[in-house]
Amino acid sequence: MELIHTGDEKTEDLIRYLRLLGAGETNRETYDRFSGALKSADPFSVNAALHRVLSEAESVEAWKAPVARFLRAAAAALEALPLPDYPENHPLALLDAENGEIVRALESLQSIARGIPGSEANPQAVVIQNRLREFSLLGAHYARLQNELFPLFETAAQDHDCVALMWSIQDDVLELLKRLQSPGAADDGAAFLKDFGTFYLTAASLVWRERRVLYPAAFRAVPERIFLPKEGRAGPVSTAGGAEPCFISSTGSLTQVQLEAVFKVLPVDVSFIGADDRVKFYSDPPHRVFPRSPQIIGRLVQNCHPPKSVATVEKILASFKDGSEDSAEFWLSMKGRFIHIEYFALRDDSGAYLGTLEVSGDATAVRALEGEKRLL
Repeated sequence: MELIHTGDEKTEDLIRYLRLLGAGETNRETYDRFSGALKSADPFSVNAALHRVLSEAESVEAWKAPVARFLRAAAAALEALPLPDYPENHPLALLDAENGEIVRALESLQSIARGIPGSEANPQAVVIQNRLREFSLLGAHYARLQNELFPLFETAAQDHDCVALMWSIQDDVLELLKRLQSPGAADDGAAFLKDFGTFYLTAASLVWRERRVLYPAAFRAVPERIFLPKEGRAGPVSTAGGAEPCFISSTGSLTQVQLEAVFKVLPVDVSFIGADDRVKFYSDPPHRVFPRSPQIIGRLVQNCHPPKSVATVEKILASFKDGSEDSAEFWLSMKGRFIHIEYFALRDDSGAYLGTLEVSGDATAVRALEGEKRLL
């Protein structure tokens, strides 16, 4: 299916309307002035308007409410258009199928919530909470978007800043989900249901944005040859005992097979970000803490983090580049595990900045060690 591409003037009107919403103008008169553009909006003009405004914003956080109002104003036009007919097993078809599962799960939970009288909130709130604790698809779906679709869209589409806002809202949803899943959250049934209502509406709105704006825009922008999974691996890999080493240093050498085996068993994940702030390499062991995909290679590292973390990432990189710092350390609890993260500035013999090495790992077991266990 080919959706009609809009002209620049209509897109400019959508941009003007969105900026007015950002300035606080939400009256009927403002809507009527731009109703022509809103009633003929399509995913491409909407995406272009979002990109223009968000690319100029100091922070996407302030645009959450204005963008929500903007999309509601354009919703009738977007919903009147047929959705693209994605080929079978196309990545967007698979993502959209996940959206269907998410919607069915949300609606099932919402039907339980609607049937709860105020005086009987707690028992049913526990039922909803137990269901939410098994709701792993949402986090996995967002991770696939962040690590697979977003990088492809950023590379192929000129107008792509909507994904930064979407990532921030995904974090909001997951934070609400974490709060709803936490012990004791269902004790206050009224407060629990209020949080659940916010969670339901926000998660459902993201499904709508994906289906009505992001997927159609990505389907047009990303060439099919890039979307389709690549067969095999790039470059020959020899497993012969006499293979030539691919890594040679003053302390020894390793073949490609040996080097990849080392990265697979190291108890940490590593990523290398070049001096241009773009991801050049990451290891992919089975125990990797934070998921990565080949699509992030060449991506700006700022785009590999949620918007709320970007300022911290840029501060670290700036301190590495000006030489004021050589490392940064963080730790956090995630799903009952203690995660340790370090960043190191890499420099050549003259001290010139080469890039940044990110090292992260699950340190739960190490943190719990006591006493001694010796080889001898």
